[in-house]
Amino acid sequence: MTDAKFEPNSIPFNFTYFAMKLLGKNLYSNPWTAISELVANGIDSKAETVHVLVDMRDKEHAVVEIFDDGDGMSYADLRDKYTVIGRNKRDSEDNIQGKTLGRKGIGKLAALYLSPEYFLYTKKEENQSSWRVNTQEYSDGDFPMMNRVDYNTDRLIASKEWNNQKKGTMIHLSCVDLRKIGVERLKRLPISLTDYYLDTVINCKIKVCVLQTENDKLIFEEIKKNISFETMYAIFDNSSHEYYKRLRPKVYLTRSETRKEVNIPRQTQVLDIDKYGCEGVMLLTDLNGIAREVPYKLSGWIGIHSSLDNEVLLRNSADGKKLRPNALRLYVRGKLAVDNFMNYIKSSQALANYIEGEISFDILDDDSFEDASTSSREGYSISDPRIQKLLEITRKIVRALINERTAIGNTINKELDELRKKELEEEERKKKEAEAQAKREEAARKNAEQEAEAAKREANQYKDQNRVIFSTVSEDQESFAAKCHLVKTNVVTIRNSVKTLSKKIDINSYRELGAIALSSERILSSLKYSALANFNLRDEFIEEDLALFCSQFINSILAKQYHEIQFFVEAIGTAPRMFSPQNMALVFDNLASNSKKSNSTKVWIKFEQEAQKTRIEYKDNGSGFADDEDLLRIFQFGWSGTGGTGIGLYNVWRVVDKM
Repeated sequence: MTDAKFEPNSIPFNFTYFAMKLLGKNLYSNPWTAISELVANGIDSKAETVHVLVDMRDKEHAVVEIFDDGDGMSYADLRDKYTVIGRNKRDSEDNIQGKTLGRKGIGKLAALYLSPEYFLYTKKEENQSSWRVNTQEYSDGDFPMMNRVDYNTDRLIASKEWNNQKKGTMIHLSCVDLRKIGVERLKRLPISLTDYYLDTVINCKIKVCVLQTENDKLIFEEIKKNISFETMYAIFDNSSHEYYKRLRPKVYLTRSETRKEVNIPRQTQVLDIDKYGCEGVMLLTDLNGIAREVPYKLSGWIGIHSSLDNEVLLRNSADGKKLRPNALRLYVRGKLAVDNFMNYIKSSQALANYIEGEISFDILDDDSFEDASTSSREGYSISDPRIQKLLEITRKIVRALINERTAIGNTINKELDELRKKELEEEERKKKEAEAQAKREEAARKNAEQEAEAAKREANQYKDQNRVIFSTVSEDQESFAAKCHLVKTNVVTIRNSVKTLSKKIDINSYRELGAIALSSERILSSLKYSALANFNLRDEFIEEDLALFCSQFINSILAKQYHEIQFFVEAIGTAPRMFSPQNMALVFDNLASNSKKSNSTKVWIKFEQEAQKTRIEYKDNGSGFADDEDLLRIFQFGWSGTGGTGIGLYNVWRVVDKM
């Protein structure tokens, strides 16, 4: 290594402290921007890897260390390059043609933005040195100095990693105030750093370590740019990297609870790159005042996302959740020039926030022409003809993408409108049908009233004609109910006696008991259905609507008797049938009794017309039968699965068999 004793221990900057302070504070809007500028210096030094360490365990006095494995700096480099503010690195012999990021030579002031004091360590294969800059020691008119200090790496947090390198440069900044950096913003640090460079242009690894608590370990992790192409609906891509192939063939544009008829993935779109005039020539005046035609080209990609709703984005990609707003990032020479060019486009369309992209327009930083950037280095002059040309191209692309997204949105809304229209039409149809049914029922009710009134008049006439003959049986409804109750009491006694006898004797030897039981059940059933006034019950057999009679019997009589069971009756088609009301009452009374014994809570009964017959289906949600063998004998005389007499379902079978 060369002997440092022949080199001065101080190197002055060529700017006064006031000028450096003014520049440093106006160049950067936040710490991440300043850190990225220092990373850019490492990239320009031909580094393969740049490390970024942020120690926030004390946020008011945070430590930031940025070091690279680039060429490092000799004393002459520090004197002739680093301390010279405003030096154009592209004019020097170490310019990486077309890739050197710096041009104005003021990126080093990013360190002063972060802290008034910092240490610089640098080493080449032949020497190493360390320097201290502390601007607090100077007045505004003074020229700050870089002062040599002992090469001691004990103050470095990443000393082990730095000492393992043979060459490079380390910036150590202490007392960096990061109290305004919140948790969410901290999470975006790796994302922000990856956004500052195009990884397809800058072949340099960037590794980051953030320490927030005493338990955090000093581990550097390489950061990678992660663009969620899977959540995009349409894209323009004239890069050479075929980003359009990363789009999904179809994406969702609606939330999961949207109507299933329209809640389907839609075909993604790729714009025709030849429609937007992305390359050509334009007339510019160079640094020598000569006007000449210069080729220009916009390259990169611009996409429009399916949605801003995280629920929709996650439907399309597990990594689709947005950690930062969408932006159209403009790069020059692979370095971020404008973090969101949409602010220049000034689109008023509602879907402008859906746009994301990364485009390059290197003519903005051609060494032959004036630098197009503003003094803040974070923007461009809107009057520059190169910016005007860029705006002309990007507006066409952005407008086309928004039109594509708007069109599919309108299609979805139209489909929803059609569904709502059909629903309204169906509701209107049902309403009219209900009104028509109500009118029919009202007409039927009036007709029934008229028929009842006619029957009443006929009965009264018959009663008047036979008043003398049948005066002894004339009675009011109250007397009739009392006699019915008396009949019911005697019949119940007969039925109970039959049940008692069936348990004492061999029931299979005395099938007469079945006949007695059937007769008593028919009498009891007739007493139940006699409450229904819609039928002429003077005869044992009547010709009426079977389904209607049974529905009324079930809902009016059985539903009250078996109140713990819900009955659901459905009738498909109607037709008059000749049937015995007491037989039908017997059938359903026995079936409901068995449903109750099997702990049923619901019973479904369905009447369906089949040619000249009526099919009746009865089912419940009870406990069922023990095995299939039981099903083969449930209608056998004397067999019971519920502990009864074994006569009830036998009677049902006999009645149905004769119908």
